[in-house]
Amino acid sequence: MKNASAAPKMSKQQVDSDGFQIVSSKRFSKNKQTKIPSRDSKFEEQETIIDVDKAIKRIQSAADDLRASDYWKHVIESVSTVLSSRKLKTIVCFGLGHIGECNISRYQLALLLCLKDSLNCSDVLVHDPVFYKSECTILDNLGLQVIAENTEGGYVISKLDPTLLYLPHCPKQLTNNFLWSNWGPELENCILICNSFASLVENHPNRILKETVPFIAKISSFVSEIIIENNFVYTDIFNDTSIHHFPSINIEKLDKDFWIKGDKPNYKNTEEFITSLMVEKLNI
Repeated sequence: MKNASAAPKMSKQQVDSDGFQIVSSKRFSKNKQTKIPSRDSKFEEQETIIDVDKAIKRIQSAADDLRASDYWKHVIESVSTVLSSRKLKTIVCFGLGHIGECNISRYQLALLLCLKDSLNCSDVLVHDPVFYKSECTILDNLGLQVIAENTEGGYVISKLDPTLLYLPHCPKQLTNNFLWSNWGPELENCILICNSFASLVENHPNRILKETVPFIAKISSFVSEIIIENNFVYTDIFNDTSIHHFPSINIEKLDKDFWIKGDKPNYKNTEEFITSLMVEKLNI
């Protein structure tokens, strides 16, 4: 299985006045740029006022760009193939980031909106502990429901109808928590769009994965993964993103002992995963 295309490695990062790294794609002569949150910035309580109307126009423009792309055509064809004749009831998205000021977040939200419209799915839930209040207003105006509580990926899917979970460039711990919350044969009702499991397995020792994200490590052999060619104009937005699903033919091979899940995973020494405890401390 081939890895998804990764964005070009960057040397010394430039950070703008807003604290965002400037990323240039070398694949295009126009040298288009986008922004990602600086890795040096710390998670802290803050509120930035966003021009809601202006932000919505930019997001809608991003969605138009995406709909016209070959990347989107591959995504929707792949998701539709996995769904077959089944009707998607719910889309859940964690980790969009600051949609009002970050170009990557804006286009990742645009993909969510394209999925919502193309699949005619009215029940779309979103959460990120870093959302500003004005960004929650943007999401509400776009017809999305903001989940107030930080469940750390602990969303339980329907046992009857398909659910699409969208985790754009989210920490692997979040994906691991979601798998733990739904650990059982019902995973066959899930379509998971996130960082490639195959890439994760190929780039990390099995021992480390079992220690840090045991549920990803355990289920990875039974996942069917569709790797989407990273051919969108901005190559740092959807790099390493794949569509994962859990075919019943694979799930049926697993016995009851396989689905023993134990206590909720506990993570140590990680800075990429914002826990509910971190948020609570900021609100004291």
